[in-house]
Amino acid sequence: MPVSQLGRRQGTPRPAYRGADTDATLSDQLELEHAGHPGTVDPGHALVRYTIPSDGRDVLPTIRAQFHRIRTGAETTPRLETGSSVYQVFEGSGEVTVGDFSWSVTRGDLFVVPSWTRLSIRSQASPSDSDSGALDLFQFSDAPILSKLNLFRAHTEESHA
Repeated sequence: MPVSQLGRRQGTPRPAYRGADTDATLSDQLELEHAGHPGTVDPGHALVRYTIPSDGRDVLPTIRAQFHRIRTGAETTPRLETGSSVYQVFEGSGEVTVGDFSWSVTRGDLFVVPSWTRLSIRSQASPSDSDSGALDLFQFSDAPILSKLNLFRAHTEESHA
């Protein structure tokens, strides 16, 4: 479900979250942005959170699952969050900065982001390494636990554009 639609839709839990549906939703968000409408979390950065459609809760009580698509040349706004995250690169390539460390990532790579550590991601994807032409990443985190304990915090830094 697009993050902008959380809590707005009615329905029952899905038995499966299909890759084709995720791909279409991410592409739709970027197309809306390209047409001048809101729909992305950052310029060139689409995000889907896997939720229970009836109430917007995370699909698992202790793990948040999200899928990111970052258009080539786009960079996420630097962000800090309580809790830890693990990312897997599904397609594309890019540069990741976690705290003071930066490195290149490509399909199949995994990386972790410790609690309250600055993260930014820049897509350098090309048609040779990505069917979508973008950097696609799956993320899972322990955010639902921290939210239930009223300990989840997030801070987005000023735009770097």
